[in-house]
Amino acid sequence: MVERLYPRIVDRLVADELLPEFPAILIVGPRGCGKSTSMSQFADTILDLSTPGVRTAAIEDPDGILAAASGRVLIDEWQEAPEILGAVKRAVDTDLTSTPGRFIVTGSVRAAQQAVTWPGTGRLIRVRMSGLTQGELEDNNSYNPIDSMFRDQPPRFGHSDLSRHDYLTRIVAGRFPDAIGRSDRSRSRWFDGYVEQLVDRDAAQVATTNPRPRKLRSVLSSCVARTGQELNKEATARDADVAKGTADNYITLLEDLSIIQRVPAWHDKRLHRLNRSPKIHIADPGLAAHLLNVDVTALERDATLVGQLFETFVATELSAHLETAEHRTEMFHLRNRDGNEVDLILERHGQIVALEVKSSTNVDRGDAKGLLWLHDKLGAAFHYGAVIYAGTLPFQIDDRIWAIPASALWRPPTNS
Repeated sequence: MVERLYPRIVDRLVADELLPEFPAILIVGPRGCGKSTSMSQFADTILDLSTPGVRTAAIEDPDGILAAASGRVLIDEWQEAPEILGAVKRAVDTDLTSTPGRFIVTGSVRAAQQAVTWPGTGRLIRVRMSGLTQGELEDNNSYNPIDSMFRDQPPRFGHSDLSRHDYLTRIVAGRFPDAIGRSDRSRSRWFDGYVEQLVDRDAAQVATTNPRPRKLRSVLSSCVARTGQELNKEATARDADVAKGTADNYITLLEDLSIIQRVPAWHDKRLHRLNRSPKIHIADPGLAAHLLNVDVTALERDATLVGQLFETFVATELSAHLETAEHRTEMFHLRNRDGNEVDLILERHGQIVALEVKSSTNVDRGDAKGLLWLHDKLGAAFHYGAVIYAGTLPFQIDDRIWAIPASALWRPPTNS
Protein backbone atom coordinates (compact mmCIF):
# COMPACT_ATOMS: atom_id res chain seq x y z
CA MET A 1 0.00 0.00 0.00
CA VAL A 2 1.15 3.54 -0.77
CA GLU A 3 1.23 5.59 2.41
CA ARG A 4 -1.12 8.54 2.26
CA LEU A 5 -0.50 11.79 4.13
CA TYR A 6 -3.83 12.67 5.69
CA PRO A 7 -4.51 16.26 6.80
CA ARG A 8 -4.28 16.01 10.60
CA ILE A 9 -5.96 18.31 13.08
CA VAL A 10 -2.79 18.32 15.18
CA ASP A 11 -0.78 19.60 12.19
CA ARG A 12 -2.61 22.92 12.32
CA LEU A 13 -2.05 23.27 16.05
CA VAL A 14 1.64 22.46 15.74
CA ALA A 15 2.30 24.66 12.73
CA ASP A 16 0.19 27.69 13.65
CA GLU A 17 0.49 27.87 17.43
CA LEU A 18 3.24 25.74 18.95
CA LEU A 19 6.30 25.75 16.68
CA PRO A 20 6.33 29.56 16.34
CA GLU A 21 6.36 29.98 20.12
CA PHE A 22 7.91 27.04 22.01
CA PRO A 23 11.43 25.57 21.69
CA ALA A 24 10.36 21.94 22.10
CA ILE A 25 7.11 20.02 21.76
CA LEU A 26 6.28 16.42 22.56
CA ILE A 27 3.77 14.48 20.44
CA VAL A 28 2.41 11.40 22.21
CA GLY A 29 -0.10 8.84 21.06
CA PRO A 30 -0.55 5.17 20.28
CA ARG A 31 1.97 3.45 18.07
CA GLY A 32 0.93 3.66 14.44
CA CYS A 33 -1.39 6.67 14.77
CA GLY A 34 0.72 8.73 12.34
CA LYS A 35 2.97 10.80 14.63
CA SER A 36 6.18 10.27 12.67
CA THR A 37 4.61 10.72 9.24
CA SER A 38 2.80 13.85 10.27
CA MET A 39 5.64 15.54 12.15
CA SER A 40 8.33 14.72 9.57
CA GLN A 41 6.91 17.39 7.26
CA PHE A 42 8.05 20.05 9.76
CA ALA A 43 11.59 18.71 10.30
CA ASP A 44 14.96 19.47 8.71
CA THR A 45 16.69 16.58 10.49
CA ILE A 46 15.09 13.32 11.61
CA LEU A 47 16.66 11.18 14.33
CA ASP A 48 14.82 7.85 14.23
CA LEU A 49 15.78 6.18 17.50
CA SER A 50 14.25 2.88 16.40
CA THR A 51 17.22 2.60 14.01
CA PRO A 52 20.04 0.69 15.81
CA GLY A 53 22.89 3.01 14.84
CA VAL A 54 21.03 6.19 15.70
CA ARG A 55 19.81 4.67 18.95
CA THR A 56 23.34 3.70 19.98
CA ALA A 57 24.64 7.20 19.24
CA ALA A 58 21.77 8.74 21.22
CA ILE A 59 22.51 6.53 24.21
CA GLU A 60 26.28 7.07 24.21
CA ASP A 61 26.43 10.77 23.24
CA PRO A 62 22.97 12.37 23.33
CA ASP A 63 24.32 15.92 23.56
CA GLY A 64 26.64 15.35 20.64
CA ILE A 65 23.99 13.91 18.34
CA LEU A 66 21.75 16.92 18.97
CA ALA A 67 24.61 19.39 18.47
CA ALA A 68 25.38 17.80 15.10
CA ALA A 69 21.77 17.98 13.91
CA SER A 70 20.87 21.02 11.81
CA GLY A 71 17.68 23.03 11.67
CA ARG A 72 14.51 21.78 13.29
CA VAL A 73 15.07 18.31 14.71
CA LEU A 74 12.49 15.53 14.90
CA ILE A 75 13.42 12.97 17.56
CA ASP A 76 11.29 9.96 16.77
CA GLU A 77 10.39 7.28 19.38
CA TRP A 78 12.30 8.86 22.28
CA GLN A 79 11.57 5.90 24.57
CA GLU A 80 14.11 3.83 22.59
CA ALA A 81 16.86 6.00 24.12
CA PRO A 82 15.45 8.00 27.06
CA GLU A 83 18.84 9.67 27.53
CA ILE A 84 17.93 11.96 24.64
CA LEU A 85 15.38 13.80 26.76
CA GLY A 86 18.07 15.00 29.15
CA ALA A 87 19.99 16.31 26.17
CA VAL A 88 16.92 18.16 24.91
CA LYS A 89 16.50 19.72 28.36
CA ARG A 90 20.11 20.88 28.40
CA ALA A 91 19.87 22.24 24.85
CA VAL A 92 16.74 24.21 25.71
CA ASP A 93 18.19 25.49 29.00
CA THR A 94 21.42 26.71 27.39
CA ASP A 95 19.73 28.42 24.43
CA LEU A 96 19.57 31.97 25.74
CA THR A 97 17.49 33.09 22.75
CA SER A 98 14.90 30.36 23.39
CA THR A 99 14.76 29.55 19.67
CA PRO A 100 11.18 28.49 18.91
CA GLY A 101 10.48 25.25 17.09
CA ARG A 102 13.91 23.71 17.63
CA PHE A 103 12.80 20.21 18.67
CA ILE A 104 9.84 17.94 17.95
CA VAL A 105 9.86 14.78 20.06
CA THR A 106 7.51 11.88 19.39
CA GLY A 107 6.80 8.78 21.42
CA SER A 108 4.29 6.00 21.92
CA VAL A 109 4.35 6.08 25.72
CA ARG A 110 3.37 8.59 28.37
CA ALA A 111 4.78 6.94 31.51
CA ALA A 112 7.88 9.08 31.95
CA GLN A 113 5.69 12.17 32.10
CA GLN A 114 4.33 10.98 35.41
CA ALA A 115 7.74 10.98 37.09
CA VAL A 116 8.69 14.01 39.18
CA THR A 117 12.24 13.90 37.83
CA TRP A 118 11.25 13.68 34.17
CA PRO A 119 13.46 16.17 32.28
CA GLY A 120 10.64 17.36 30.04
CA THR A 121 8.84 19.18 32.85
CA GLY A 122 8.44 22.82 31.90
CA ARG A 123 10.39 22.39 28.68
CA LEU A 124 8.38 20.13 26.41
CA ILE A 125 4.85 21.20 25.47
CA ARG A 126 2.81 18.02 25.34
CA VAL A 127 0.35 17.35 22.51
CA ARG A 128 -1.75 14.21 22.34
CA MET A 129 -2.33 12.70 18.91
CA SER A 130 -5.01 10.12 18.22
CA GLY A 131 -5.81 7.81 15.37
CA LEU A 132 -7.50 9.25 12.31
CA THR A 133 -10.73 11.11 12.89
CA GLN A 134 -13.55 10.70 10.40
CA GLY A 135 -13.03 14.32 9.40
CA GLU A 136 -9.38 13.67 8.58
CA LEU A 137 -10.43 10.66 6.53
CA GLU A 138 -12.67 13.03 4.56
CA ASP A 139 -9.76 15.49 4.13
CA ASN A 140 -11.08 18.04 6.65
CA ASN A 141 -8.75 19.00 9.50
CA SER A 142 -10.35 22.34 10.36
CA TYR A 143 -13.79 21.48 11.77
CA ASN A 144 -13.96 20.92 15.52
CA PRO A 145 -17.37 19.56 16.63
CA ILE A 146 -16.70 20.46 20.27
CA ASP A 147 -16.25 24.14 19.45
CA SER A 148 -19.40 23.98 17.33
CA MET A 149 -21.46 22.66 20.25
CA PHE A 150 -20.23 25.43 22.55
CA ARG A 151 -21.15 28.26 20.17
CA ASP A 152 -23.67 30.84 21.38
CA GLN A 153 -26.13 29.70 18.72
CA PRO A 154 -26.94 25.98 18.77
CA PRO A 155 -25.58 24.17 15.71
CA ARG A 156 -28.12 23.10 13.10
CA PHE A 157 -26.97 20.00 11.30
CA GLY A 158 -28.10 18.77 7.94
CA HIS A 159 -29.48 15.46 6.76
CA SER A 160 -26.95 12.62 6.82
CA ASP A 161 -26.47 10.23 3.91
CA LEU A 162 -24.87 7.54 6.09
CA SER A 163 -26.70 4.37 7.05
CA ARG A 164 -26.21 2.34 10.20
CA HIS A 165 -24.26 -0.15 8.10
CA ASP A 166 -21.96 2.68 6.98
CA TYR A 167 -21.22 3.58 10.60
CA LEU A 168 -20.47 -0.04 11.52
CA THR A 169 -18.14 -0.29 8.52
CA ARG A 170 -16.24 2.76 9.81
CA ILE A 171 -16.07 1.26 13.31
CA VAL A 172 -14.55 -2.00 12.06
CA ALA A 173 -12.09 -0.17 9.78
CA GLY A 174 -10.52 1.53 12.79
CA ARG A 175 -8.44 4.68 12.99
CA PHE A 176 -4.85 3.55 12.30
CA PRO A 177 -3.58 4.92 8.96
CA ASP A 178 -1.87 1.62 8.05
CA ALA A 179 -5.07 -0.37 8.67
CA ILE A 180 -7.43 1.93 6.77
CA GLY A 181 -8.32 0.70 3.29
CA ARG A 182 -7.09 -2.88 3.74
CA SER A 183 -9.20 -5.91 3.03
CA ASP A 184 -10.78 -7.60 6.06
CA ARG A 185 -8.19 -10.40 5.98
CA SER A 186 -5.23 -8.06 5.53
CA ARG A 187 -6.46 -5.71 8.26
CA SER A 188 -6.86 -8.64 10.64
CA ARG A 189 -3.26 -9.69 10.06
CA TRP A 190 -2.11 -6.11 10.62
CA PHE A 191 -3.95 -5.92 13.94
CA ASP A 192 -2.44 -9.28 14.98
CA GLY A 193 1.03 -7.89 14.44
CA TYR A 194 0.13 -4.66 16.20
CA VAL A 195 -1.03 -6.44 19.37
CA GLU A 196 2.01 -8.71 19.33
CA GLN A 197 4.34 -5.69 19.15
CA LEU A 198 2.38 -3.97 21.88
CA VAL A 199 2.42 -6.74 24.49
CA ASP A 200 5.76 -8.35 23.64
CA ARG A 201 7.95 -5.29 23.16
CA ASP A 202 6.37 -1.89 23.73
CA ALA A 203 5.05 -2.73 27.18
CA ALA A 204 8.52 -3.66 28.43
CA GLN A 205 9.75 -0.15 27.56
CA VAL A 206 7.18 1.41 29.85
CA ALA A 207 6.76 -0.98 32.75
CA THR A 208 8.84 -0.69 35.91
CA THR A 209 8.69 -4.48 36.23
CA ASN A 210 8.82 -7.06 33.48
CA PRO A 211 5.23 -7.57 32.26
CA ARG A 212 4.07 -11.05 31.26
CA PRO A 213 2.77 -10.77 27.67
CA ARG A 214 0.12 -13.49 28.01
CA LYS A 215 -1.37 -11.93 31.14
CA LEU A 216 -1.16 -8.43 29.68
CA ARG A 217 -3.02 -9.61 26.60
CA SER A 218 -5.70 -11.14 28.82
CA VAL A 219 -6.17 -7.83 30.63
CA LEU A 220 -6.36 -6.05 27.27
CA SER A 221 -9.00 -8.53 26.10
CA SER A 222 -11.04 -7.87 29.22
CA CYS A 223 -10.82 -4.11 28.69
CA VAL A 224 -11.93 -4.57 25.09
CA ALA A 225 -14.94 -6.64 26.16
CA ARG A 226 -15.88 -3.84 28.59
CA THR A 227 -15.25 -0.85 26.35
CA GLY A 228 -17.89 1.82 26.87
CA GLN A 229 -18.60 0.57 30.38
CA GLU A 230 -17.50 1.66 33.85
CA LEU A 231 -14.09 0.35 34.83
CA ASN A 232 -14.35 -2.68 37.12
CA LYS A 233 -10.89 -3.79 38.17
CA GLU A 234 -12.18 -6.79 40.13
CA ALA A 235 -14.04 -8.08 37.06
CA THR A 236 -11.01 -7.49 34.86
CA ALA A 237 -8.83 -9.42 37.31
CA ARG A 238 -11.31 -12.33 37.18
CA ASP A 239 -11.49 -12.23 33.40
CA ALA A 240 -7.72 -12.29 33.04
CA ASP A 241 -7.09 -14.68 35.95
CA VAL A 242 -4.67 -12.29 37.64
CA ALA A 243 -4.51 -10.61 41.04
CA LYS A 244 -6.38 -7.32 41.36
CA GLY A 245 -3.09 -5.46 41.86
CA THR A 246 -1.71 -6.97 38.65
CA ALA A 247 -4.85 -6.03 36.75
CA ASP A 248 -4.59 -2.48 38.10
CA ASN A 249 -0.94 -2.21 37.04
CA TYR A 250 -1.62 -3.62 33.58
CA ILE A 251 -4.59 -1.29 33.02
CA THR A 252 -2.31 1.65 33.83
CA LEU A 253 0.33 0.17 31.51
CA LEU A 254 -2.17 -0.03 28.64
CA GLU A 255 -3.18 3.55 29.37
CA ASP A 256 0.49 4.57 29.26
CA LEU A 257 0.65 2.96 25.81
CA SER A 258 -2.39 5.05 24.76
CA ILE A 259 -4.36 1.92 23.88
CA ILE A 260 -7.08 2.51 26.45
CA GLN A 261 -8.37 5.74 27.86
CA ARG A 262 -10.36 6.47 30.97
CA VAL A 263 -13.22 8.94 30.90
CA PRO A 264 -13.52 10.22 34.49
CA ALA A 265 -16.80 10.46 36.35
CA TRP A 266 -18.18 14.00 36.49
CA HIS A 267 -18.90 15.66 39.82
CA ASP A 268 -20.85 18.76 40.76
CA LYS A 269 -21.86 20.08 44.15
CA ARG A 270 -25.39 20.61 42.84
CA LEU A 271 -25.84 16.88 42.26
CA HIS A 272 -25.68 14.11 44.81
CA ARG A 273 -25.20 10.33 44.85
CA LEU A 274 -22.93 10.38 41.82
CA ASN A 275 -20.83 7.34 40.99
CA ARG A 276 -17.08 7.87 40.96
CA SER A 277 -15.89 5.08 38.64
CA PRO A 278 -14.42 6.11 35.29
CA LYS A 279 -15.53 4.63 32.02
CA ILE A 280 -13.05 2.84 29.83
CA HIS A 281 -12.72 3.08 26.06
CA ILE A 282 -10.36 1.35 23.64
CA ALA A 283 -8.47 4.00 21.67
CA ASP A 284 -9.31 2.37 18.34
CA PRO A 285 -12.72 0.76 17.77
CA GLY A 286 -11.33 -1.26 14.87
CA LEU A 287 -8.77 -2.86 17.18
CA ALA A 288 -11.59 -3.64 19.60
CA ALA A 289 -13.66 -5.27 16.86
CA HIS A 290 -10.63 -7.33 15.82
CA LEU A 291 -9.91 -8.58 19.34
CA LEU A 292 -13.59 -9.42 19.77
CA ASN A 293 -13.47 -11.26 16.42
CA VAL A 294 -16.50 -9.48 14.99
CA ASP A 295 -17.11 -8.00 11.56
CA VAL A 296 -19.94 -5.74 10.40
CA THR A 297 -22.33 -8.66 9.96
CA ALA A 298 -21.66 -9.97 13.47
CA LEU A 299 -22.08 -6.49 14.94
CA GLU A 300 -25.45 -6.05 13.28
CA ARG A 301 -26.66 -9.14 15.15
CA ASP A 302 -25.40 -8.11 18.60
CA ALA A 303 -27.30 -5.14 20.01
CA THR A 304 -25.28 -4.94 23.23
CA LEU A 305 -21.87 -5.06 21.56
CA VAL A 306 -22.78 -2.63 18.81
CA GLY A 307 -23.96 -0.21 21.49
CA GLN A 308 -20.59 -0.43 23.25
CA LEU A 309 -18.53 0.00 20.10
CA PHE A 310 -20.74 2.81 18.79
CA GLU A 311 -20.23 4.72 22.02
CA THR A 312 -16.47 4.08 21.85
CA PHE A 313 -16.50 5.28 18.23
CA VAL A 314 -18.15 8.56 19.29
CA ALA A 315 -16.03 8.99 22.43
CA THR A 316 -12.72 8.51 20.59
CA GLU A 317 -13.84 10.83 17.79
CA LEU A 318 -14.55 13.58 20.30
CA SER A 319 -11.47 12.85 22.38
CA ALA A 320 -9.23 13.56 19.41
CA HIS A 321 -10.73 17.05 19.12
CA LEU A 322 -10.17 17.98 22.77
CA GLU A 323 -6.52 18.67 21.97
CA THR A 324 -7.27 21.32 19.35
CA ALA A 325 -10.38 22.92 20.83
CA GLU A 326 -10.38 26.73 21.02
CA HIS A 327 -10.62 26.62 24.82
CA ARG A 328 -9.66 24.01 27.37
CA THR A 329 -12.43 21.42 27.48
CA GLU A 330 -12.66 18.28 29.57
CA MET A 331 -14.65 15.10 28.91
CA PHE A 332 -16.47 13.06 31.55
CA HIS A 333 -19.36 10.66 31.96
CA LEU A 334 -22.14 10.84 34.55
CA ARG A 335 -24.09 8.23 36.45
CA ASN A 336 -25.79 8.41 39.81
CA ARG A 337 -27.09 5.79 42.20
CA ASP A 338 -30.67 6.59 41.22
CA GLY A 339 -30.10 5.35 37.66
CA ASN A 340 -29.68 8.69 35.90
CA GLU A 341 -26.80 8.71 33.46
CA VAL A 342 -25.29 10.64 30.57
CA ASP A 343 -22.74 8.96 28.31
CA LEU A 344 -20.48 11.97 27.73
CA ILE A 345 -20.17 15.33 29.47
CA LEU A 346 -18.08 18.12 27.94
CA GLU A 347 -17.25 20.94 30.34
CA ARG A 348 -15.83 24.34 29.41
CA HIS A 349 -15.71 27.42 31.61
CA GLY A 350 -18.57 26.13 33.75
CA GLN A 351 -20.79 25.36 30.77
CA ILE A 352 -21.95 21.83 29.99
CA VAL A 353 -22.56 19.99 26.73
CA ALA A 354 -24.21 16.64 27.47
CA LEU A 355 -24.34 13.78 24.96
CA GLU A 356 -26.17 10.48 24.81
CA VAL A 357 -25.02 7.89 22.26
CA LYS A 358 -27.47 5.48 20.64
CA SER A 359 -26.63 2.98 17.89
CA SER A 360 -30.23 2.77 16.67
CA THR A 361 -31.61 4.51 13.59
CA ASN A 362 -34.64 5.88 15.45
CA VAL A 363 -34.66 7.78 18.74
CA ASP A 364 -37.32 9.66 20.67
CA ARG A 365 -37.76 11.71 23.83
CA GLY A 366 -37.28 8.63 26.00
CA ASP A 367 -33.70 8.29 24.72
CA ALA A 368 -32.96 11.78 26.05
CA LYS A 369 -34.18 11.18 29.61
CA GLY A 370 -30.70 11.61 31.09
CA LEU A 371 -30.27 14.87 29.21
CA LEU A 372 -33.67 16.15 30.29
CA TRP A 373 -32.88 15.30 33.91
CA LEU A 374 -29.51 17.07 33.76
CA HIS A 375 -31.02 20.09 32.00
CA ASP A 376 -33.51 20.41 34.86
CA LYS A 377 -30.76 20.13 37.49
CA LEU A 378 -28.24 22.53 35.93
CA GLY A 379 -30.44 25.22 34.44
CA ALA A 380 -28.43 27.90 32.65
CA ALA A 381 -25.18 25.93 32.99
CA PHE A 382 -26.66 23.34 30.62
CA HIS A 383 -25.51 24.80 27.30
CA TYR A 384 -26.45 22.10 24.78
CA GLY A 385 -27.52 18.48 24.72
CA ALA A 386 -27.74 15.90 21.96
CA VAL A 387 -28.66 12.30 21.38
CA ILE A 388 -26.06 11.17 18.84
CA TYR A 389 -27.52 8.31 16.82
CA ALA A 390 -27.19 6.22 13.65
CA GLY A 391 -30.15 7.78 11.87
CA THR A 392 -30.22 10.41 9.14
CA LEU A 393 -32.40 13.28 10.39
CA PRO A 394 -31.61 15.93 13.02
CA PHE A 395 -34.55 17.16 15.05
CA GLN A 396 -35.20 19.10 18.25
CA ILE A 397 -36.35 17.15 21.32
CA ASP A 398 -36.62 19.94 23.89
CA ASP A 399 -35.12 23.29 24.82
CA ARG A 400 -31.39 23.06 23.94
CA ILE A 401 -31.66 19.30 23.34
CA TRP A 402 -31.48 17.73 19.89
CA ALA A 403 -31.16 14.39 18.15
CA ILE A 404 -28.30 14.52 15.63
CA PRO A 405 -26.74 11.97 13.25
CA ALA A 406 -23.29 10.77 14.29
CA SER A 407 -21.88 12.29 11.11
CA ALA A 408 -22.41 15.70 12.74
CA LEU A 409 -19.12 14.98 14.54
CA TRP A 410 -17.23 15.52 11.28
CA ARG A 411 -19.61 17.34 8.95
CA PRO A 412 -20.11 21.01 9.93
CA PRO A 413 -23.53 22.47 10.78
CA THR A 414 -25.39 24.46 8.16
CA ASN A 415 -25.28 27.61 10.32
CA SER A 416 -21.51 27.52 10.91
